[in-house]
Amino acid sequence: MTAVRPAADVPDPSVGDLLAAWLPGRRWFPAGGASGADVRVEPWLAVTFDDEPGGAGASGPGGDVVVVLTELRGAGVPGGSSVAQVPLVLTDPADRGPGFIAEVHTAAGSVAVHDGGAHPAAWLALLRATGAGDGVPDADLVAGGHVVAGEQSNTSVVLPGVPSPGSSGGMLKILRTVTPGPHPDVVVPRALTRAGWDGVPRFLGALQVTTGPGVTTALAVLSELVPQAQDGFELACEHAGHGESFAHLAADLGRTVAELHVVLRQAMPPGPLLDPGTFVGGLRRRAALAVAEAPSLAAREPEIDALLDDLQGRLPRLRLQTVHGDLHLGQALHGATGWKLLDFEGEPQRPAAERTAPDLPLRDVAGMVRSFAYAAAVGGAPDPYWEAEAVHAFLARYRASADASAAVSGLASRRPPELDPPTTDAVLAALVLDKALYEVVYETRQRPRWVHIPLSAVDRVLGRARHAR
Repeated sequence: MTAVRPAADVPDPSVGDLLAAWLPGRRWFPAGGASGADVRVEPWLAVTFDDEPGGAGASGPGGDVVVVLTELRGAGVPGGSSVAQVPLVLTDPADRGPGFIAEVHTAAGSVAVHDGGAHPAAWLALLRATGAGDGVPDADLVAGGHVVAGEQSNTSVVLPGVPSPGSSGGMLKILRTVTPGPHPDVVVPRALTRAGWDGVPRFLGALQVTTGPGVTTALAVLSELVPQAQDGFELACEHAGHGESFAHLAADLGRTVAELHVVLRQAMPPGPLLDPGTFVGGLRRRAALAVAEAPSLAAREPEIDALLDDLQGRLPRLRLQTVHGDLHLGQALHGATGWKLLDFEGEPQRPAAERTAPDLPLRDVAGMVRSFAYAAAVGGAPDPYWEAEAVHAFLARYRASADASAAVSGLASRRPPELDPPTTDAVLAALVLDKALYEVVYETRQRPRWVHIPLSAVDRVLGRARHAR
């Protein structure tokens, strides 16, 4: 296994200047559309890789590898500050390879700087640091590797040469925004894999480095590659565009999500009891912010308040649990063995403690419900009932499977009394509304022509609540 150690010094200042100019153009840049002038880029810590513990080198095939953890500060950064991970491969200027950024002149001479997310030398260093591929030659381990296109928050690399129980290879996720402490995309998939659940890509390892006294920070996660996998959102859009029913796939997805929640109750520590006032108070705050941001919501505010008043009056003190936290069709893969759920890190810009906080399983259900609406719109479903059919199939199988799975696992006798159907519907409606209000604000800012998609969901939820009163 490759040893990992903090570098004695952060990179030469010329490399820091290069990163300050280069980072704002990356899709995964934590400050979004902020420019380099809006954000201060300050190298914070460098990590190097040694072939042997105590060794002096930090090299891989084709270049020296160093991981720079860079602190970003400024008004354009969520929360005011963030730490981005930038793996770099440094080579002789004549040896430019994948991910080349620029040539810089340092005190030690000229060097070609490469984005390690696109370079096999960095892939290999990260893989070896996770303990993967013992006995496999370096060249074979990274042979055929390629970066997954289109990803925005992290950099994922398909590596067919990584040994795995299913012999399908591995997927290396290089986390771009990093936070100290236990990382949910390490903790949760590892627990689910240990529990023997096959609805998640099998966890193969992770790279975590010490960044403070008793504090570790996750840099990369390795999981088994899902063979013949299709992105769930793209698959749903294809069905919608061709006018093909998605009901059978939505139902199977509902079963998978129900199993996820049952296994998480077994595999993860129980959460606290929900306080109805605190829970609904959070929904109220987010709703008020949405109304203030999106003028189209102003006339709907009284009905939003009424729906939340009703929810607070009927919501019991339920036991919270670990959930996915950011579940939608894009967080699901459909492959040869069915659905696999992934990306348990939640919103990367939020604090780790917030992202790992126990919640209601219905939060995940609401996220998936909203995702079907976007698949119908983006895919251009000619049938106006395509979305409703998919949602109905998903919810029906979710509810049936959650009860069946809990009974088989013995959890039914150990969990708090279930919500009655009307209260379940009220909670789900409030969480769907919460998600749709967030979407209205996003579309108002970014894609005004799409604002009708979430706004119609807001009106549907409020209309049903009006008729129920």
